[in-house]
Amino acid sequence: MAKEPCSRDISATSLMPRTPMSSLATDLANLYSTEHGRLTRLLIRRGVSAATAADLIQEAFIRMLRAPADEVRDPKSYLFRAATNIAIDEHRRIQRASAVIDPASELDASVPDSVPLPDAMLMSKEGLAELEQMVSELPPRCREVLLLHKFEQLSYAEIADRLGITKNTVMVHMARAIRTLRRRLHENSSSSR
Repeated sequence: MAKEPCSRDISATSLMPRTPMSSLATDLANLYSTEHGRLTRLLIRRGVSAATAADLIQEAFIRMLRAPADEVRDPKSYLFRAATNIAIDEHRRIQRASAVIDPASELDASVPDSVPLPDAMLMSKEGLAELEQMVSELPPRCREVLLLHKFEQLSYAEIADRLGITKNTVMVHMARAIRTLRRRLHENSSSSR
């Protein structure tokens, strides 16, 4: 009986006459039985569980069967490389999945509570009362320009129109108000030390 060439000769040492399908199945079964243990140990050393290793080995065999015949010169080497690459892909997939899930939980733990502590609230209220007092002591026109700009969000041009003064005058009043407040805040912080 003459040998029929197989589309992929998996076992180079096999010389038995066979049909293409039975030859491939036999060669795959032989390759699986001889290399399965080694592939499993390789993948477990790479940190893959035994159950996942079985799935990855199956995927490596599927890749080998789907690969063009000219790419699989040495089936054993191809399987080991494919299994290693699949394990790397699986590791990357798990890393990406955990990167999507974990940062939120880590972020929650690292972000301080947005509610201020009671003493900080008291200091803030005291500071706000102090600032309100300073603003009330500004010259009337400076105070008015500051409040219109900072609290009503009006532009210098809008303030000028509302008050019937030039835009440059608005800028002068604003600069004077801010300069006065800065000086007073600096004086208060220096005296409280």
